[in-house]
Amino acid sequence: MPKVRSPNKPLSTVNVFPQADGTIDVEACFMPDPDLLAGEGSSRAVLALDASRSIKAAYGDSGPFGGGSPNYVQAVARKIGEILADTTKDGKVSMLYWAMGLGNDTEAIGEFDSVGCQQAKISGPKKNWGKGTRLMPVIKSIVDNDYAQADWVMGVIITDGIIEDEQDCIDYCMQLGEGLLQQVNAGQRRKDSLKLVLIGVGEEVDVGQLERFDDMFEGSSLESDIDLWSSGVAADMQDEEDILGVVFGELMSEETIVADSGRILDSQGNEVASFSDGLPGKFRFKLPSGSSGFKVTTPKGEVEQDISEAVAGN
Repeated sequence: MPKVRSPNKPLSTVNVFPQADGTIDVEACFMPDPDLLAGEGSSRAVLALDASRSIKAAYGDSGPFGGGSPNYVQAVARKIGEILADTTKDGKVSMLYWAMGLGNDTEAIGEFDSVGCQQAKISGPKKNWGKGTRLMPVIKSIVDNDYAQADWVMGVIITDGIIEDEQDCIDYCMQLGEGLLQQVNAGQRRKDSLKLVLIGVGEEVDVGQLERFDDMFEGSSLESDIDLWSSGVAADMQDEEDILGVVFGELMSEETIVADSGRILDSQGNEVASFSDGLPGKFRFKLPSGSSGFKVTTPKGEVEQDISEAVAGN
């Protein structure tokens, strides 16, 4: 799928789909707005990277004379980290390794702003690589160290294996959800104040297990009120687009309104789409044949975007 490499802010992604008749379908997404996500409260974001032995090769190997295999984990972590940093009001994201040792240990990588994420060294843990994949420690780390200190928290967790302590995690999250619902009913928190995104990468991932996390509260008394988990799958760490798509899908969607109204103009200044009832964070429209770009206008401001390079690369 052709895409604009570096969209003009506040656009975060712009994908183009040239059609046989010369027209161009465009899918665009705005950068997450911390005020929309957290309201007036504080916010934090966490990126947890699997450090079990099975994923070690994806961290690359520079070899004694350089070269070697690429570090796919670092490339993805830098991009996800940059996205998550933009969701918080202080502009920072915490990163950590998990599933170390016997699968229970975690190791802090550090806290980064969006510029720091672009330069972060993600080469694997200083301690032992893991022999198992236990999710409970990282969930509790996010809850105890971040959610306890902030009004809104998003945690993105990447794994390449089967979660060994699934039932323990479900039991804990059921209690967590019940506590959250009590806080929501008491007016102390928003019901979307905690979001955990589990991304499975590779052939060893149990897709059914990811779906069970995603649907954890179905059939329970929390089903209509609490939704802690989302999940997604990517074939491997090289599939950056699939991995980033899972994260963006949780931050910006067709249901997230970012402006009271909006208009899309083609490169000739003609209106091609109108959103009179509110401009969503993720939106699609069609440009006529020969268009080299578009402009988004809203009561809050406007942004122009050239797409000629992406179209030419199709």
